[in-house]
Amino acid sequence: MLPLPVVQREARKLLTPQQLAEGIAQVKGLRAYPDIPELSIEPCGDGIELRVESTAINQQGWLRAIFWVHEASRTIYVVDLFWKKTNRVSVADLHRLNDRIRKLKAQLTAGANPWKSGK
Repeated sequence: MLPLPVVQREARKLLTPQQLAEGIAQVKGLRAYPDIPELSIEPCGDGIELRVESTAINQQGWLRAIFWVHEASRTIYVVDLFWKKTNRVSVADLHRLNDRIRKLKAQLTAGANPWKSGK
């Protein structure tokens, strides 16, 4: 399970150290994907939405993490992380996450390393 560099930077800005630790603990449950009944996941655009739900985390809205599974390498990439004031993903969120997944797929197909792209 790997967060893209942009997601790592966003997480440090969006979350307190306590929220970040709690979120990482919950996201680690994705290692058992797709057999994870204790996590709230649903399809979302080209990715899968993880509703990170915890009283320690959701003090300012609902935290959403979007991930994509690269079946060939059995790797889960966290491609987006954002707060929602309403419990709904917007069209702008969908465009952003679909764009990130398209770019990630292109990088992986070309044999590039997503962490060396500088983005």
